[in-house]
Amino acid sequence: MVFDEESLMQTFELTKSRVISSTSVATRTSAVISILARPVAEGDKKPAIACLTAEAKVASKLVSVVEIAKRDLAAKGIECLQYNALGSHVVDVPRERRKPGGKEAGKPGDGDVEDEDAFQTMADPMGTTKKRSVPTMTIYLSPVSVKELRAAYGEQR
Repeated sequence: MVFDEESLMQTFELTKSRVISSTSVATRTSAVISILARPVAEGDKKPAIACLTAEAKVASKLVSVVEIAKRDLAAKGIECLQYNALGSHVVDVPRERRKPGGKEAGKPGDGDVEDEDAFQTMADPMGTTKKRSVPTMTIYLSPVSVKELRAAYGEQR
């Protein structure tokens, strides 16, 4: 099943945020708690959903933020449901330059030391960057059960 966030935004108040390596756990946790701890008046507001996304390198920080927020919400008596999504996106990564010739410089027994200017270097036919798929983890937190998220990713209390 393909999940569509646009349809989710029509029925819920979806707040998206990213977790990166410089993100403070305490500030992101307090932001998630403030989003989910808001009281919902009948017919007045849509229920809130916090959507946190992180790349694979900082997924552990994302999990820490979510677990601390869930523990604090449970202490306040607020039920919180969790939906985990794994995905990826494509990024451009700079290519690593190799040394010309591929031999070690100053290797003993190498009597032929050729002038490096004798050969013209060719431009890299592959370009200066390469494309890589970076894994991402997205966690949705909601105080109410969300049918679309449960069908796409499963539900965890």
